[in-house]
Order: sequence, then structure tokens, then C-alpha cells
Amino acid sequence: MSHVNMQVEGAILRISVDTLVAEHGKWRVVMAAIKAMVRGRRRVQTVRPQDLPNSVRADIGLPTVVDPPRMPTVMMVFARP
Repeated sequence: MSHVNMQVEGAILRISVDTLVAEHGKWRVVMAAIKAMVRGRRRVQTVRPQDLPNSVRADIGLPTVVDPPRMPTVMMVFARP
């Protein structure tokens, strides 16, 4: 059964490559393949749990982060009755 799947996948790949060559030409397809091999994979940016907003933290089961108390400003000091 897997032998049949491999033949089908090989046929699909061959048709796809033939279509690319017919549309763009051999050299463009070869050069694009070489560029893709040389370029490699992009690095995935990692996100630290501390950087997530509280709504996302709650969705994945992490405790919410409470902002530290603010220092009193000049306006707060003079606004007291």
C-alpha cells in the first residue's frame, strides 16, 4: 500500500516540476532551488512568558501579572484633602 502512495507522490512531484519548468524555464527553476538551499530556514522568534499579555496568559493557564504599585506623583500629594 505504501509503495502505491510513493508512486503517486512521485508522479505528483514530477508533474509539479514539469509545470514549473514549462512556465518559467529550466534555469530559473534550478537557480530558485539553489537559492532555497543556500538561504536555509528562518529562525523562529521565541516569546518569553513574561512578555505575554494577561489575556493570553489566562488562556494558556498561567497566572496574570500584576503591575507594581506606582510611585505617588506631585499631583497626588497636593490633591489630598
